[in-house]
Amino acid sequence: MPGLGELPLVPVHVQDAEGVWDLNWQRTGARNMLRHYLNSETILELTAEQARYFHVPLGNLPADPTIFAADLFYARHLMKHNFLLWCSPTERPDLGGREADDNRLLTECEENSSVVTNNPGCYSTVCIELNIDGLAVNTLLQSHHVNDIEGTSSSVSFDTIPQASLEDMMGGQVTVLPSYDETALCSGAFRVLRSMVSAWLRDVSLYKNVFADFQILHFYRWLRSSSALLYDPALRRTLHNLMKKLFMQLVAEFKRLGSVIIYANFNKIIICTKKRTIEDAIGYIEFVVQSIRNKELFHGIDISYQQCWEYLMWLDPSNHGGVQGKLPAGLTEVGVGQDGSTATKHNEEEAEEDERESNEDINDEEDDEGPAILMNWNVVEHLRNVGGCREYFGAVIAGYISAIYQHLQHVEQPQTPVRRRRLGSQSQILPQPLGIGRFATTAEFAKQLINGEMAQKLYKITQTIHEKALKQAKNLIKENDEDQFSWSKNSHMDLEKVSLEFVKTVCKVLSLDSSVQDEVTKVRRNMLRLINVGDFSDEAVWHDPCVSFVLPEVICKACNHCRDIDLCKDNYQSTENDSPVWQCPLCRTSYENSEIEYLLLDIMHRKAMAYTLQDLQCKKCLQIKMENMPEYCSCAGDFQTLVSRNDLAVYLKIFRGIAQHFKMPLLLETVEFNIQMNPGLIA
Repeated sequence: MPGLGELPLVPVHVQDAEGVWDLNWQRTGARNMLRHYLNSETILELTAEQARYFHVPLGNLPADPTIFAADLFYARHLMKHNFLLWCSPTERPDLGGREADDNRLLTECEENSSVVTNNPGCYSTVCIELNIDGLAVNTLLQSHHVNDIEGTSSSVSFDTIPQASLEDMMGGQVTVLPSYDETALCSGAFRVLRSMVSAWLRDVSLYKNVFADFQILHFYRWLRSSSALLYDPALRRTLHNLMKKLFMQLVAEFKRLGSVIIYANFNKIIICTKKRTIEDAIGYIEFVVQSIRNKELFHGIDISYQQCWEYLMWLDPSNHGGVQGKLPAGLTEVGVGQDGSTATKHNEEEAEEDERESNEDINDEEDDEGPAILMNWNVVEHLRNVGGCREYFGAVIAGYISAIYQHLQHVEQPQTPVRRRRLGSQSQILPQPLGIGRFATTAEFAKQLINGEMAQKLYKITQTIHEKALKQAKNLIKENDEDQFSWSKNSHMDLEKVSLEFVKTVCKVLSLDSSVQDEVTKVRRNMLRLINVGDFSDEAVWHDPCVSFVLPEVICKACNHCRDIDLCKDNYQSTENDSPVWQCPLCRTSYENSEIEYLLLDIMHRKAMAYTLQDLQCKKCLQIKMENMPEYCSCAGDFQTLVSRNDLAVYLKIFRGIAQHFKMPLLLETVEFNIQMNPGLIA
């Protein structure tokens, strides 16, 4: 109705599910229109309250009000402090033309920018996974304390530009002061940003304002969004560097309190508690987190329980397995205090009454079937399923985990508390291993198990797989195993090498526990002899068969969860409209492939720009080339590029495989164009 354009309108931003307009769209459209009309009064009241807090007209709110409000609040704070606004609809801030010639911040490749701690191994005590939230906001509010912990001051660090004196400014003798970091110019704007978030936090704490809480929740999404009007990559990089420092301090604090970090990134921490029961492990985690939260530096970080394991074999986030434990009902946030603990105990008492009757039958079934084992091994997906190779791998690893766990439960469990404390006092003097070597009888049991029963089974399985693979290779029979992840392999394995890959993969997983590495090495040597492969040959060395490409800090639109996604190895995947998609691990909402495609296009353009604008380096003295004309270095050495041509070719191969598998036509077209314009780049 064009006539409505002459009247003031308040749009109601609703989004219907995809596919509702395909067939019978008249009836579906009428129902949706009536439903949105009946809900319009509630939506209008909520929008009016939100506009009242933003101090904007009701009809000016866009579809994404939090991003719009963050720009608005930040602009008001900047103008109050006499700043010029750098509003720009592009990813380059409007800095008066200087941004057109300065591409340093735009060539930053942040695929591996997050701090990740990974300690592969076997952990025979209770391990607990904790979710971390609010790291960005806490870092911003505590930014003035981060440099103090390192023994420096923000006023003398290189990330702050020196200020000219008032006398020089009045006399007109302002000289160009050196800045050693391209982010130093934004130090004043960064302080204004901190004051804005502090104002939001004050509204939440004093006035219980819901909309201010929304702004805090979506703050990091706004800071990373290149579609924001006040987007500045220098601000983003400054906060990210501070987050790295604060996160390393957090991990160091966990270690100082006796925790063993299995895996840690900006989103989660997996801790080995060295406790035998889940109740003791939870009590230990409560004590550690309460001690950390008592420090002002970590006061604003939210830590919550995710899951726990009673026995864990860990290689990396995509390759692990173990016996998964069960957290008490109603246990979510860590360190909720006495009130929360009493409420949890009350919920546990109610839940125990309901579970006692069912536990009797379940315990009987578990005694017959064994413990519930969680298997998540990405390396199995890259084994050709010749002769039941994948099934054999799962059976061997699951059987080993089950045998060790049951032995721990029946043999090592009956220890008196006094004996347990005495062992703990000795561990402070002589550190004990974290695997089954922590328990002498179980370590001997594992060595006998590998040298005896498991060794004979592995020899027989290896011979069976090798014979079937050779038979299929001779007859040129190619098995159609519908491998879903062939696009992410480094190279397709020949049929003759299937048994070799099986041997390397099984031995790699079994050798995660240092207590049985010698026994696994002996079994591996004998298994390699069966397939006529030398123990010290290059092909006997294990390599990860799947390539890895991490897309940093992808934010879910439904629950605002931020995480790094390994596009080639991620476990949270599903299929929608005959196309594979990634999912959020918390709310199971699918990420939009189109947005991930645009992010990959941006990364590819940044890599191409960084490759073009990179420096030259001497091969001998490794000094960066200073002048433009010299053909050789002063030490008579040749120059080479910092980023090799082969590295760029590897990334293009990965992008092409991702585009083909996840159906990203624009990314595939761009990659193919780059390959055609650079003949010889990819063979």
